[in-house]
Amino acid sequence: MRTKTTLEKAVKFVNNCKFIFSFRNIFKKNLFLLFFLIPIISFAQSGSCNGILIVENNGNIRSTPLDGTYYSMVLTNNSSSTDTYVLSKKNINVSCANTDGSSTAGNITINADFIDSERNSISEITLNAGQSVNFYIHITIPNGTSIQKWSCDEITATSKNCSNYAVTTVLHTYIINPVND
Repeated sequence: MRTKTTLEKAVKFVNNCKFIFSFRNIFKKNLFLLFFLIPIISFAQSGSCNGILIVENNGNIRSTPLDGTYYSMVLTNNSSSTDTYVLSKKNINVSCANTDGSSTAGNITINADFIDSERNSISEITLNAGQSVNFYIHITIPNGTSIQKWSCDEITATSKNCSNYAVTTVLHTYIINPVND
């Protein structure tokens, strides 16, 4: 009896294997997609996005009176295709170090507007492959803001072609005392 039960189990196992491996073409295609095609597409996509975002003349640190200032920015699309970059600002006082070594506990939040060379408000920039463009960040100080305080702000240009690709730079803005400066 034991042999018959073992034989029946073996036959059932072989039949199950035949059933499973009858789908081998499907498995091969899915495995090919999973292990080869998807990483290649992902690599090609991430490799196709490449940009640089800088403050012109390395002017990431700026002192400003209460009426604000402008940062002149340069965005370059170093990829091989046209791309649109979405612009954003994020206050990073908590994770940023003040350039004078002072404590970030008293840092403030400022306003930033993205504008083009004709002073029009913008939220995104489209660039051809290899193209650069200048734009500005107009910094304004909210009413009632304390003087002699810092603000650290991360400026980001996020690619629309590659949603996981972004270029960033950090602005350090110091609100001066207009009486002393």
